[in-house]
Amino acid sequence: MEPLVEIKNLSIRFPEGNSTFEAVKGISFSIGKGEIVGVVGESGSGKSMSALALMGLLPKDAEIASGSLCFQGEDLVTMKPEKRRQLCGSKMAMVFQEPMTSLNPTKKAGVQVDEIVRLHTDLEKEKRYEKVLETFQAVGLKDAKKVYDSYPHQLSGGMRQRVMIAMAVINSPSLLIADEPTTALDCVVQAQILELLRNIHRTKGTSILFISHDLNVVRALCSRVIVVYKGEIVEEGQTEDV
Repeated sequence: MEPLVEIKNLSIRFPEGNSTFEAVKGISFSIGKGEIVGVVGESGSGKSMSALALMGLLPKDAEIASGSLCFQGEDLVTMKPEKRRQLCGSKMAMVFQEPMTSLNPTKKAGVQVDEIVRLHTDLEKEKRYEKVLETFQAVGLKDAKKVYDSYPHQLSGGMRQRVMIAMAVINSPSLLIADEPTTALDCVVQAQILELLRNIHRTKGTSILFISHDLNVVRALCSRVIVVYKGEIVEEGQTEDV
């Protein structure tokens, strides 16, 4: 399978007193085009660090000590910041665990999604509005106009997560990173979100990096799984084998 993402010998460290703490220790893995890869590990294992590094969202005190992060053959570490910003939101996108902290509470949901389209396309305002409504409907938000005009606190947890997914997929990215996107949801809504991710993968051929500590969720969604423990990959293979 042709790789979309290749992470090689990635090490990430943080300052800790007079020394440093290595949160990620020389990990290497790839994500093929159209593949769903799961990364599992307990809290603090470093499983989210590679995803944050891919998106350029590492904390300010984090340092990439070694390694490369290649997306479509280009190293993101050495890429010019302007080009990398264009990639994030158009070719790569991320869905976070708690949408209430990721969405701006002072702006309507539709306006926030519209901003992503405005930044990465040349569509005029009316066309952008139509595109947002279509995407809301595609991710299961039935009353799309009402959702567009609602503030995040006026929506349920499941609806907010669907808004976040709409924001992530509206520009048809090649890679979707989902960082524990179902953890804060009840079982019924969790199953709906997983089915939505499956449908996005099936209809658009989107590659997905799915990060979780829930083995049952990963088994239901991912074809391949990577197990991380204390910043290192300790196991990797086809989901059923692992």
